[in-house]
Amino acid sequence: MLFVEYDLKADLLHLGERPKGGIFRPCLKTIPFSQISGALNAQFGRNDFKAVGYLSGNGDFNSSSYLTYSPRDRHLGLSKVPLQVEYLSNVSASIIVSQNEAAELLPSEFDLLLGGLRSRGFGGCHLTKRKALDGKRVMPGKLNVRIPCTERDPFNVRNVIQPIYGYLFKPLPNHYTGEYVLAYFEGSEVVAPSFLLKEEGNG
Repeated sequence: MLFVEYDLKADLLHLGERPKGGIFRPCLKTIPFSQISGALNAQFGRNDFKAVGYLSGNGDFNSSSYLTYSPRDRHLGLSKVPLQVEYLSNVSASIIVSQNEAAELLPSEFDLLLGGLRSRGFGGCHLTKRKALDGKRVMPGKLNVRIPCTERDPFNVRNVIQPIYGYLFKPLPNHYTGEYVLAYFEGSEVVAPSFLLKEEGNG
């Protein structure tokens, strides 16, 4: 079972799972299956990319900052209640793509739009191919990514010992709507390839 690892770099990135209500929108500290797979599908006109990601690099990267702005109601022309949004700057991440027909289309370098606040200049990413990975060998550990329960096989998650469940948004093909699907979140104890697991001593 083969995978491809890409390095992702971005100046500004906001990652969230469609928050409802509230005036504060936190930023995820991992890159879920739903967001990176969806971005790749949109970029290349597919619906079969299977990818996950996690933040990487040293303390010089992935700094949290906050932006306050007032969204406007397009119909009324009025500003809504101000929102505070957390975002990451100087982003460094690793993206793991499961090898399939779609993955074979990926060039060694390309640009990608990811996450929210794109109208404000967020989300521009550059990906560079790093190396191929062999995912046949598995080991116990804590998951470092977010994967829908139905997608464990493409990532060779052999066993789930103690899951931490959550929900990821899954858009319907060619629609603006979708549904929430059950997922394994980071910290779940699993048996999986080592590159999907947290390093020992990091939670």
